[in-house]
Amino acid sequence: MAIHITQIGKHRFVCGLFWQSLSRPRELAREAADLGKKIASDLVVVRRDQTTAQAGFAQSSEGASRALYSLAAAVSKTLALEGAWYDGLQQPVHNWLGALRLADDKWAYFAVRDANFLPNGDFVGSREEVLDRLHTDYALGGWNVVIGDPELESQGFHNFNARDIDSLLPRRKDGSVRLHSWWRLRQINARTAPWKLIAAGAAIAAVGGAGLYWQAWHARQEALRQEEMFAAQRRVIQQQAVQARPWATLPAPAAALRACADGLDELTPGGWLLDEYVCDREQLRYAWSRRASTIAMLRAVVPAAQVDPGGDRASLVKPRKPARPHAAEALLAEQDVVDAVMSRLQGVGIPFKVVRKKPPLPAPGQVAAAEPWQAFNFALDAHGIEPQQVGALLDQPGVRVEKATYRGMSWIIEGVIYAK
Repeated sequence: MAIHITQIGKHRFVCGLFWQSLSRPRELAREAADLGKKIASDLVVVRRDQTTAQAGFAQSSEGASRALYSLAAAVSKTLALEGAWYDGLQQPVHNWLGALRLADDKWAYFAVRDANFLPNGDFVGSREEVLDRLHTDYALGGWNVVIGDPELESQGFHNFNARDIDSLLPRRKDGSVRLHSWWRLRQINARTAPWKLIAAGAAIAAVGGAGLYWQAWHARQEALRQEEMFAAQRRVIQQQAVQARPWATLPAPAAALRACADGLDELTPGGWLLDEYVCDREQLRYAWSRRASTIAMLRAVVPAAQVDPGGDRASLVKPRKPARPHAAEALLAEQDVVDAVMSRLQGVGIPFKVVRKKPPLPAPGQVAAAEPWQAFNFALDAHGIEPQQVGALLDQPGVRVEKATYRGMSWIIEGVIYAK
């Protein structure tokens, strides 16, 4: 992505950085440097907004330098602190689009999903180029607000916030821009310390602390043994609950869907596009398509990704920790619970399919036991409604979510209803 340098007041800002998410909170600088080397970038800025961390990369060969500040980092920090006006409230904003006029008659465009800049969500172009990109991304849906120059108010975007670039930069009392040092690009391969001397000092310290380490190691091993014992006890209790009340082993719908939504953290790794994300009781599964990116850029973000032989599709499966099971509440009659859930979903225009679940086949030589409850499988397409909101609509005794699939900017939710 080509960078663009613009002057605001006495300072120069850069746009057009390539953004990537960071996942190691205690060593963000090192992780950013490792990523930069893999994608041949020598300059980086690291931003932390809300609960996310990202690195924006640039190359000095394209005109970037350590004297420049990231305009995207500055604007996103202002919105993280101030929020935006939508749905009748001034509140935090995690999904937003921005189109702002710059002083040199160019326009800056920003696209932020789940508080993260999309890899190509920091862009400068002509008014026509930016509006074309804005309308294209806006059509995908799922954005809280559009932040734009006042002249764009007539474009008809919902939850439009009229702002200019000057209002999105912090100011001093004299009106000048209040800069923050972390907005500035930093050299990735800069030498910051004589590492051989540091390593020697660390070795000496390690010898002195060996005794303490040995004691801590034994304490940790004992704690792990205790944890394994408690886990085995929990598994026995859980298995007993499965035999008695299967809904006692699953979280409430809102908790289950919140955990699935929180696990969706790799939308566009290395510029690859997410085709499908599946969250079930035991694991998370991702599938991406390459588009204009490369395998190396994907592996820089998701080293464990499995790439298909053709090189254009990739996947990742990783285990997950399920949400805490809900209490085994008393069940309602079939008509009461199914009608209540269906009525709620009808109120927001979500189709709801329910099918009676067949009882498991008995083992050879055994007679099928009559269960004291009924079970019904259900499936629904959320049609752009956030999963947590759907979870609140499903919140009825005996309703449990078993699987959530994110595909095409929408969630497909499957589960079971237990009734008397």
